[in-house]
Amino acid sequence: MRPSLHTIKQVNWLNLVELYGIAFIGGWLAHLIDFPASWLTGSLVAVAAAMFAGRTLTMPDWVRDAAFVLIGLVLGTGFSPETLEAIATWPLSIAILVVNVFAMTWGAYAVLRHIGKWDHASALFASLPGALGYVMAIAEAAKADMPRVSIAQSIRLFVLLAVLPIALSPFSKGETAVGMSAATGAVAAQPDPVGLETLGLMLLAVLLLAPIVQRLKVPAGLLLVGMFTSGSLYLTGTLTKPLPDWFTIIGFISIGALIGARFGSITLRTLLDLTRISLLSLAASVLMAVSTASLCAWLLDFPFAQVFLAFSPGGFEAMVLLAFLFDMNPAYVAGHHLVRYLGLVFFAPIVTDRLTRSQRRKEHA
Repeated sequence: MRPSLHTIKQVNWLNLVELYGIAFIGGWLAHLIDFPASWLTGSLVAVAAAMFAGRTLTMPDWVRDAAFVLIGLVLGTGFSPETLEAIATWPLSIAILVVNVFAMTWGAYAVLRHIGKWDHASALFASLPGALGYVMAIAEAAKADMPRVSIAQSIRLFVLLAVLPIALSPFSKGETAVGMSAATGAVAAQPDPVGLETLGLMLLAVLLLAPIVQRLKVPAGLLLVGMFTSGSLYLTGTLTKPLPDWFTIIGFISIGALIGARFGSITLRTLLDLTRISLLSLAASVLMAVSTASLCAWLLDFPFAQVFLAFSPGGFEAMVLLAFLFDMNPAYVAGHHLVRYLGLVFFAPIVTDRLTRSQRRKEHA
């Protein structure tokens, strides 16, 4: 992870500044229009557009490694002591959610693998629902086709956020799960972020742990080190304050820039082809979500729209926000998306390890 002086001198700094400048502008514009996962998606789209326009943008390996650490630290803040408490509240619903995740992933994977003829790794990581930043980073470690994975995942976010508010409107009255009185204090002042001293200590811990995971060749090891470092602090309640906005933004635009720069080898015709098959795979995963949500709603007598939001392949923040806006028990939706997030965090590295081992065997065959 630590770059040598020679490596730093070889960096094309103007190119790197241009890359981050384009990524920041794209993320900022997406943030202005409240696009889901704005800094990540906006930076990705902006850099990809620049690549299509003929710019040659690259990210040095050591900058990429630092980006994985940053995004790992950011993702670890999604844990809290309430996470495990929320999981224990809805055991049967959580069990059906597990089936739902496998069903959604299988449905989308089958379309991409058998109809789209995608390779195994790309089809799998493009089919995983939620945890976009983590899935993107770990797909990179598995040597998946990143333009394909990026397009499929970005389309999933965009379409769900464009369609779900309209689709949920009929359910917003009469299917209310909790009274709005419970959210009276929802618009609270943003707490002060952690200080530079705390950030420095977390980065120091990463520097101590990073050589170990690199020596052991742990898949997406730097990302996991970052997540473990911050996640352990937030899960135990040692830290409750958020990370500074500037720190989070740097992490997301770094991953967006890294992935967007990979679009240089893809043509507009290929992009259109990937969009069509990605929409078809999304339809397959949504069909699975509707089926399992209907079963859960019927068995537990829960409102269907509430369960569907909890089971849908959309992003965590967006789905919880929609649950709040339509008064559909945001705690229930958040708890289920956290379970899915935790599952992806713990099991995706195992899948990645198997894929990378298989890739190494093919390269040495």
